[in-house]
Amino acid sequence: MEKSLSSVEILNNIAKRAGWDIQVTENQRHFRVGHNERYVIIKNPGISGSYFISAQRVNIDKYKIYSGIFFPINSSANYNLLIKNRNPLDKINFRKNRKRFKTGSSSFDSKINIVTNNSFKTHKIFGNAKVQMEVLKFMKRNCGLHIGFNEINPKFPEELKGKNFLSLFITMEWMLEKEMIDAAFNLAVILKEKFN
Repeated sequence: MEKSLSSVEILNNIAKRAGWDIQVTENQRHFRVGHNERYVIIKNPGISGSYFISAQRVNIDKYKIYSGIFFPINSSANYNLLIKNRNPLDKINFRKNRKRFKTGSSSFDSKINIVTNNSFKTHKIFGNAKVQMEVLKFMKRNCGLHIGFNEINPKFPEELKGKNFLSLFITMEWMLEKEMIDAAFNLAVILKEKFN
């Protein structure tokens, strides 16, 4: 029987084939199996300043396990944004429905949930039909995908510490398919232009 590859080995193979720089860190924080901290940081030389970060942390919070693209953005630290796919519970939660941001496009707003503290800036970025189409195409890949600004604070490489960042990430699992990682990089580039 063939031994299956670990998540780290899969990402190592992807990085090697793509010519990306990879750094893996693993710290044992607990004596029980499965309670190690693992970080994989990949730099894509083709997209300057971008990082693919996968983490498994011992912290007990909603971002204990995540994986995605992180891009430093020159934007206000006070701006917050979180985009996720709408689920059936979102649709019946009237309190959440009142608080969420809507672009005005029913085909987009019916599928995507946006929470932000700056409606004007968010509309400027996501009010464009082409951007909405790209976001929908990306988010359709997995129900656990998110787009955020200043949402997660990873154990960043030194050059990213203290910066504001756009992130396209998945929670509760790691991105382990090159196609999804490439799609995240491509959408990050489109969104970065809108932010600047």
